[in-house]
This record gives sequence, structure tokens and C-alpha cells, in this order.
Amino acid sequence: MKSYYTVLLIIGITSLIASFLPMVLKKFRMSFTIPLLLIGALMYFLKTPLPWPNPVWDIDITLRFSELVVIISLMVAGLKIGLNYSWNEWKNPLRLIGFTMPLFMLIVFLIAYYLLHFDGPVALLLAAVLAPTDPALASDIQLDKKQKVGSKNVGVQYNLTAEAGLNDSLAFPFVFLAILWSQNDSLGAAEWKEWLWYYLGYKIVIGVIVGVVVGFAYSFFTRKLAQFKRLKIQQAFVALSLTLISYGLAEILDGYGFLSVFLAGLFAHYHQHTKNETIDSDPSLDFITNVEQFLIIFWMIFFGGSLVGGILDFNTIPTLLFGVFLVLIARPLLGYISLYKSGLNTKKKWAIAFFGIRGIGSVFYLTYAIKHGNFEDINYIFSSVAFIILLSIVLHGFTTKRIMPKIDHN
Repeated sequence: MKSYYTVLLIIGITSLIASFLPMVLKKFRMSFTIPLLLIGALMYFLKTPLPWPNPVWDIDITLRFSELVVIISLMVAGLKIGLNYSWNEWKNPLRLIGFTMPLFMLIVFLIAYYLLHFDGPVALLLAAVLAPTDPALASDIQLDKKQKVGSKNVGVQYNLTAEAGLNDSLAFPFVFLAILWSQNDSLGAAEWKEWLWYYLGYKIVIGVIVGVVVGFAYSFFTRKLAQFKRLKIQQAFVALSLTLISYGLAEILDGYGFLSVFLAGLFAHYHQHTKNETIDSDPSLDFITNVEQFLIIFWMIFFGGSLVGGILDFNTIPTLLFGVFLVLIARPLLGYISLYKSGLNTKKKWAIAFFGIRGIGSVFYLTYAIKHGNFEDINYIFSSVAFIILLSIVLHGFTTKRIMPKIDHN
């Protein structure tokens, strides 16, 4: 029984420390995630009674926890962007989705298969889980508030937020392709047919429909209720409710819930945008953002503990070089090329290309695939992905607050 109270004490102390970290770290200009890694490592070393990885993460716990963090982060991203951007302004993040992500996946697959000698399903899985940028750990470089038409950001912050909102969903079909391959000796005509119509077609369409309908329905009904001036909606819980409704409904209908959540966030302000009205029923960004940060704190704690616990031990010199190449060369170069005719200046192009953070979304995809597929070399996959996430967290954590203030003013 005392261990239970010890856990409560640890949670309380850790969350309190994390509350002061942004203020303390302002002088040092680093992300709050880096001290949390160190706290997690220290807590593991002190053998605090928490469910630490041994040495890799527990599949079920990690799957559900990372899933929750990602869907909340996607709602935050959707609510900040809203419907304030034109098609021309959406073209830049779509360049990152349509050019950078597939070419990045191809490079990962070719290196993993031909140079690192992983088998086909594992190489494809690595390509899929490392493709999306992370909507949670990238919060320091994304939009910091709900955008308005007259003062919206169209630079680095907007493009990274929109990219993170979309690519978490669009990497999922390739995770399923890797799962299908792992369950069969090869990808035959039947597997390709199933993948194309169901995983690439049906699930995306359902995800889009559910997200748009949920966001639109919320916007419509709150506009109708706005005529009753004395009735007030409890805004604090709305964003969290929309997250769970859109995600749960999409998954029940076998659609991509990540896509639904992001679109529900976009369309939650539909009538305010199209009717140019101000309605006192906005989903509260403050509440759900605080929930997001609270969950990230403990994800980082466990990740820091897993580093000391040995999750990196299965790496080799080639896999370490592979990770450095992806973070420092492949993503920045492909990102910059995709933005060649974007209209952004050179500094903003390089910043968007450089800040392709890998994180919690990759962990969700990895644990989901391992739970549902039949993959070999699981420990090596975990170790490779963990190193790339660590490299991304440290590199971007030390550079974000130094670079962003000098670049993204609009």
C-alpha cells in the first residue's frame, strides 16, 4: 500500500517541478523536455517504484499512453489552425506531406533493407514509424495560440503545426502495409488490393468524414445555442470531449482516428469563421494544452528511465550512423527541396526542414505494429527508434529557443 502512496508522491513532486521548469529554463534557452529526461534517468537509477521498461517498453501500456498523448496533441494543433488558412497557404505543408514524407520513407527503407540488413517488413515498418513529425514533442516550435485571419502565422510555426497534424494520420497506411507483409511471406496481389481499397482508401475517407462531421456538428449546435445568452457551455471540457468523440467514433467505424481528431479541431470553429461571428463557446485551448503538457511530462520521465534501463543497448555503429543521417541530413535536405518554390525565405525553409522532430507518434506506431504484426528483431527496432527520438529531442531541444526567435516573425 505504501508503494501506491509513494507513486502519488512522485507524481505530485514531478509535476510541480515541471511546472517551474519553463521559467527556470528561460535563461538557458532549452526545451523543458531535456531536464525531464534527466529526471527520469535519476528516478530509474534510484529505483523508484514505477513500471519501468525492462529494457524495452511494455507494449500495451506504451501503446495506450502514447495514443492518448498523440490524439490530444492533434486536437490542440487543429484548434490552433482552424479554418483561417487559404488553399495557397495549405500548399506548403502539403508539399512536406506529398514530397518529403514519401521520399524520406523510401530512403529509410532502402538503408534499413540493403545496408542494415533488416528484413522487408521490418525495414518498411522503420520507414513508416519514422516518417511523421511529432505533434506533441514539437509543441515548442508550433503555433502557440488560436490563429486569426488578420494576424495568422504563415511561416515556420504554421507549416510545422499543419504538417504534424496531417502526417501522423497519413503514415498509418504504411504501418498497416508493413503489418500485412509481416503476416505473409510476400506482398501478393490480394494483399496489395486489400491495402489499396481498405487501408489507403476506406480508412482515410472515414477518418475525414467523421472529423469534419464532428467538428461541424459542434460548431452548428453551439451557434444555435448562442442565442440563449444565459446558457453557458463549460468550455474547459469541450476540446477533450471532441477529441475522444471524434477518435472513438472513427476507430469504431474502422477509420483513421488521428485524422478525425485533427479535422474535428479544424472544423470546430466552422460557423464562426464562415459567418464572421464571435460565439462564447470556443473549446478551451488552455485546458487541453495543460492536459497535453501533463501527459508529456510523464512520457518523458519514462523515456529518460528507459535510456538508463538499456533500451539503447541493441544499437550498433551502423544503426547509430543511420539515425544521425536521418535527423541531420535526410529530413533537412528533403524538407528544403520540397519547399523550393514555397515563397518562404531561405532561413524559414531551412528551419521548417530542420525541425522535423521524431517522438511519441513514432512510439505509438511501433508498439501498434508489434502488437498486431509478426516482426523479427523487435529489440533492435525499439533501440533504433529510441536513439533517433533521443537525438531529435536533444538536438532540437537545445536549438529551438535559439533559432525560432530569430526567424519566425510572421
